[in-house]
Amino acid sequence: AKALNLPSDFLLKNEIGEVQQGGGVIQGSASEAALIAMLAARNEAVKKLQSDCPGLKDHEAVGRLIAYGSDQAHSSFNKAATIAGVKFRKLPTDEEFALRGEALEAAIKEDTQAGLHPFY
Repeated sequence: AKALNLPSDFLLKNEIGEVQQGGGVIQGSASEAALIAMLAARNEAVKKLQSDCPGLKDHEAVGRLIAYGSDQAHSSFNKAATIAGVKFRKLPTDEEFALRGEALEAAIKEDTQAGLHPFY
């Protein structure tokens, strides 16, 4: 934050060393940000699945996860899913290249019935 001359709200500690709400990481690229977001979501989804199914191993939980993106999404999302070890499903867009709620809802229903856990 200091290197970019950002406001002190972005700092983990203020000028006199007191811990405050700021902090975090600025990613170097949109692809990197997509990966970090997916990894964070994956970790939270694994915790939730393991709390719902005690004894479920990490790799078993990850094997149940599925992420969604439109057929117009940047390839970095598919790559992020590959790195995260989760399934990725491209959903069709309409004539205006928009992902419609009906398509997402149908995919979630189908995947949930197949034992998958949508998380991203």
